[in-house]
Amino acid sequence: MENENKVIGTSMNYEELSPELFKKSNVDNSTLHDQAFETKPISFLKGAMIRFAKNKASIVAAIIIAFIVLFALIVPLVSPTTYVDKVEYPTGFRDAKFSYALPYNPMFEGSGFWDGTEVKKGCSKKDVDFYTYDDSNHKPLIKIVGEKEHVVGASRYKSYDLKIDSYAVGCKSVFINEEEYQKLVSYEQEKGIAKTDKSIMKPLRDYHKYLEDYEQELRDTREELENQGIKTNLNDTSIPAIIDYLKTYYNQSTRIWYKLAASVSNNSYSQNSFVMARDASGNPQDIYKRDAGGNLVYAEKTNGLYEIRVDYYDYFEFHNGFAPRFVFGTNSSGQDIFLRLALGARFSLLLGVGISFINFIIGLIWGAISGYYGGTADLVMERVTDIISCIPSIIILTICSIQFLNNGALKAAVGEAGISVLAFLVAFVYSGWIGVAGTTRMQFYRFKGQEYVLASRTLGAKDSRLIFRHILPNAAGTLVTSSVLMIPGVIFSESSLSYLGIIDFNTSGLCSIGSLLNDGQAAGLKEHPHVLLFPCIVISLLMISFNLFGNGLRDAFNTTLRGSED
Repeated sequence: MENENKVIGTSMNYEELSPELFKKSNVDNSTLHDQAFETKPISFLKGAMIRFAKNKASIVAAIIIAFIVLFALIVPLVSPTTYVDKVEYPTGFRDAKFSYALPYNPMFEGSGFWDGTEVKKGCSKKDVDFYTYDDSNHKPLIKIVGEKEHVVGASRYKSYDLKIDSYAVGCKSVFINEEEYQKLVSYEQEKGIAKTDKSIMKPLRDYHKYLEDYEQELRDTREELENQGIKTNLNDTSIPAIIDYLKTYYNQSTRIWYKLAASVSNNSYSQNSFVMARDASGNPQDIYKRDAGGNLVYAEKTNGLYEIRVDYYDYFEFHNGFAPRFVFGTNSSGQDIFLRLALGARFSLLLGVGISFINFIIGLIWGAISGYYGGTADLVMERVTDIISCIPSIIILTICSIQFLNNGALKAAVGEAGISVLAFLVAFVYSGWIGVAGTTRMQFYRFKGQEYVLASRTLGAKDSRLIFRHILPNAAGTLVTSSVLMIPGVIFSESSLSYLGIIDFNTSGLCSIGSLLNDGQAAGLKEHPHVLLFPCIVISLLMISFNLFGNGLRDAFNTTLRGSED
């Protein structure tokens, strides 16, 4: 029939097709077959790592966390303040003479930024003299960076802005034993600086003798003025008051090595203001102690100890073996913030990771049982978690702290530091696992009714296989995220409680980021901002990085994204 000679769907006849269209193929039949895949499907863990690597924010966060962890581990090992004499510093390095020393970085030497210097504004001429006439080896006054003239009524005066080296603490009096004194004498002789302007030991002061002479001078002045009929406020009450005020000032500052005299205006002597007594050339007059031959006295031995007056910066370096320069500065006690921040970060991270791990394990087991079996078991377990969650952690912390401290055997076993950590651990493990349990329960309810789980159950799979092979891997992304985000939560809780003074690890010899923030609060942001600045930076980086890192892990372990690695 006519239709049979046509190609289906066309109007062309077979007879109309050219024979050249039907040529024999030269393809070898042996090549005409299916080929096996040359690649194998990647494992779930490898795929998770590939997906995580695609999240740039999470990678940066992981690097920041790793850097902080390395900082917390390495700094205590390499910092010279870690290896100070444990007898002299039983609770760790501290030196109040370098209280609130500013951050110092040798890379910025002389720049005015991060070089241990500060600008003190509105200083008087007396302040200028105090910083200028210093007999130490390290001059505190670097330069006068500004001055301003003030007019108050008919009087005029100037104020000065001074650039001060916070590490040039001047000369201090110390008491050392025979062995230490001989070491210092030998050291100065070896360096060739003994009894020179560069020596560590400076002449002792004899301000008691000077004040006796000055008191007699005031009495003579009063008598002379009275003979001339000139009125003055010098009397048997004001003269001892002037001497007592000067004596107090000399006692408070061992940097004052020159004569001070009461301020005088119209023959009226001030009882609480003084000026530097100068010679005819305008130079200060010293009050150094001298022996019968007029030689300067550098040490005096009393009750087996030598009293010496030293340039404290150089003496510190001689005594401890390292220069007193601190990258992040010091706090009110003169403790190295750089070292304390590393110790605090290490303690806070260990506390956060440890508590989070315990909470994760407890919450995972509890939530898995509750979510998998459901029914009466779920109902009872949920009511238990409701009761536990109604009691605030701070109440548990307070009760534990009191009970543990009153337990003599426990206190002797773990010490006061251990009791503080144990109380915090119990308080935050008591109810910290409830969030993980709730998340795990929800995930089990979500996945236990899926077809693949029911199919596996039909084939005779045990409950343990269903839980660990089919349900948990699918819930891993959410659970890992919640556990990672628990770490900054614990750190932030500890920091908040320490900052508010509810817990105090400092009293037990421990250091955390929260205790550093508490130190910064006491120091004041305006007066000593560096004490608060660096702990704030670290805890902010930890909070942000852990959140970004947790989000990256959530996406990486999300089983619905499996196969999206390319």
